[in-house]
Formats: sequence, C-alpha cells, structure tokens
Amino acid sequence: MTGYEIIKGNINFTGPDRIGLRFDRIAGKGDVCRIFVLPPKDKRPKGRYSVSKKVRPANGEYDEWGCLWESDDATGSDMGQVTNIPIEEWEDMEDYVIPDPKAEGRFDGLEEALDKAEEAGLYVQLNSPQCIFERMHFLRGFENTLMDCLIEPEEIEAMAVKLADYQIGIIEEAYRLGKGRIHCYDTTDDWGTQNNLMISPNVFREIFKPQYKRIFDKAHECGMDIRFHTDGKINDILEDLIELGVDIINIHQPRLVGIDEVSEIAKGRICFEAAIDIQATLPTGDKALIEQEAKELIEKWATPKGGLIGVEYGYLDAIGTTRESMLYALECFEKYGNFKQ
Repeated sequence: MTGYEIIKGNINFTGPDRIGLRFDRIAGKGDVCRIFVLPPKDKRPKGRYSVSKKVRPANGEYDEWGCLWESDDATGSDMGQVTNIPIEEWEDMEDYVIPDPKAEGRFDGLEEALDKAEEAGLYVQLNSPQCIFERMHFLRGFENTLMDCLIEPEEIEAMAVKLADYQIGIIEEAYRLGKGRIHCYDTTDDWGTQNNLMISPNVFREIFKPQYKRIFDKAHECGMDIRFHTDGKINDILEDLIELGVDIINIHQPRLVGIDEVSEIAKGRICFEAAIDIQATLPTGDKALIEQEAKELIEKWATPKGGLIGVEYGYLDAIGTTRESMLYALECFEKYGNFKQ
C-alpha cells in the first residue's frame, strides 16, 4: 500500500496493512507530505520560498498580522512568542485589516511539491496554523482574550468570524491551485492546560464551535480531511471535535489526557495522530517505557481496521529528549503497528 492508502485507510477504518507513520523530520520516513502556507510575497525577505518549508518570523521581526516575535532559536524551528498586543482596545479592531488569504506568494512551489508527493505516493497535509483561538490571543493578548470571552463575547465572536473567514479563504485558494491533490487541511489551536480547558466548554460551544464548523465544512466540501492539533487536557471537547468532523486529532501528551479515558470516548470514531508522551515518557529516555506506551496506544487507540498514526515531535531540545529516543519510538510503532500479523 502507498503512504496515501495507509493514511486514508486509518482515517476511514477500511483495514490498512498497518498504522500510519509521520517521522519525516527526525528519520526522513513516513506516509505524509506536509506543506505550509507561506507569508505573502510582499511581506517576506527576498529569496526563494516553497510551501515545502515552514517560514516563521525571526527574533525581533513582525509577522504580516502585526505581531512582534521573540525567540531564542536562531534557526526558526522554535515558534517563540508574541511580545506585543496589536489590538489593545476593541476600537483598534475597526481599522485592523485581516491579511488576504489569497495574496500572491502564499503557495509558491506548490506544483513542484505536489508532483514529488504524488510520485512518492504520499498523503498531503496543508498546514495553516493558529486557526482561531491562538491567532486571537496573539492579536488581543492572552489574558485579554480570556477575559473578553466572558465580558465582551460579542466582540470575541465577531473576531472569530473574521479569523474563520481567513482560514476559509486559505482552503478555497489551496483547492483552486491544488486541483484536488491536497488531501488534508491541517490546523492548530491549543485549548488545554495541564488540568482542564482554558475556557469553559459552554463558551467554546457558543463562540468557537460554530466557526470551526464553517471552516471544517468548507474543507470537507473541497475534498480535504481535517487534521486538528490541540495540546493539553482537552477531554471535555473531544466529543465536540468528533461532531465537527475532525478526521485526525494530533495529541502529543497521551498520558495527560488519559489513554484509557480517551479510548472510551473516541476509539473507532476518530483517527489519532499520537506521539509517545512528550512530557511523561520521551524525556525519561527509558526504552522500556517508550515501548510499553507504543504498544498501549496501538492496543487502545487503534482498532483492527485502523485509526492511528504514530508521529514524531520535532522540537527535541524543548522537551529534553534525544534523537535516539525518538527513533526508538518509531521502531516500536513499526514493530507493533502491523494490522496483518
């Protein structure tokens, strides 16, 4: 089976040969080709850019949204953090211009990237990060955003609509240019702390869920699956994400969300893209623990007909782990992830 067939089989529970794999950064191996939405041509330094490589603002640079970024990582692999508040008062929103999702340059190098992926038989994911909530608190400030969800819900909702419109524009342009060869819309919003959601589930459902539905419906209408990354204890909205039509959920902390608890909620209903826990397991470097967790994820999150993609975590220094441990995780996923045994 091709990588594309393996991933689609796991998403649709149609009996692929094995679990899916995505270890392209660490091992140069896997079933997935990831491509990335670029800054527009007039908002980046001169040079050759391609959707095959993610572009992030360097330390001290503003992005196209007006956010000033700080990062200790000169390579650009670490996202860093926003240090200003572009929309300090809601009155500032009246003059704020959301970037154009269809601006020239966003998909430079797309044709070449898709040709290579197609030749290799890979499943193509288009990464358009910071979907709604993350982009919102980058613009408004984190504390302001949390407070506004309670005291200025109408303003927050109006902003969420505009941010959803941006993502819908990205999907429409990707569909137009990709001509059906982009298989997945891939986006992110971290919703969890170590213990719970950052906002109440009811606020999530009232303000954010309708906008996710608009975005995800558009992606499905364009023939794309939905991959959604969210960190933290997100158990209270897992059912909502399934209802919204998320096809793949990326989880880096399976011990935090609870392998058994999540299995009871969602096994066989959504495809998990799971890493060996980046907090509790990988940093230990203990091969016995890594192997045990890989086996447990396959037993409890996959079904005999699919439902799991084993995934790397690319920021090794940030979690205090080694390339050796990540490669061993891959080895364990390969060892136990064969459905045809």
